[in-house]
Amino acid sequence: MVRVLACAASMVLPALGLACSPTRPPVEAPPAASSAPSPTEDTPPHVTPRAPVSTADCPFHWTPHEIGASVLRLSAEYAGRFMNPLYDAACACVRPGEHIYMVARIVPERGTIEAVTGDRNDHPIRADPSIDACFATVLGATTFEPFEVGSDVVCPEEPPPPTKGPPFFRPPRLANCPAPGEQTSKIVYPLLVDRRKEAPAPAPAEGP
Repeated sequence: MVRVLACAASMVLPALGLACSPTRPPVEAPPAASSAPSPTEDTPPHVTPRAPVSTADCPFHWTPHEIGASVLRLSAEYAGRFMNPLYDAACACVRPGEHIYMVARIVPERGTIEAVTGDRNDHPIRADPSIDACFATVLGATTFEPFEVGSDVVCPEEPPPPTKGPPFFRPPRLANCPAPGEQTSKIVYPLLVDRRKEAPAPAPAEGP
């Protein structure tokens, strides 16, 4: 559940100029590398984000109940804090007549939710970047009241300051052990959203 983020930095060194001898032709600097992609490079297709729609007439409503797995049980009150926003996102971004696989990632201690569509081998379902963009719009502005689940990494208690040796020495902290109060967990929750039995919304009438 604990996630480690890595970042990288790069440095650019300036080129040095060289003087040329009169008896030798000057050395021409190589042409600057073009930042434009070569014609053979594949450019990612443009994705038009799907705009969220009203959820007033959506038939999806989460029925409060306890959820959990073998090592985690959440009461209906805690589960509802993130399940209700997930159902709202499904209503806002999945249209009647569609069938998608949705994978949500919830961080209870921060009150944040993310969701994307995915492929399924047992269903003719494929990921849809336009729906992903809609989820990001809806859930990116959504937070819920945080609650603590805890980390799956068991960290020892912080050792007391050493009584001998240099005053700056402290035993190293174990890998993936955050500071007290900063432990977070991540709940990965899959959902199948099936709206195939609903009649597609009529297209807006064209003007004269």
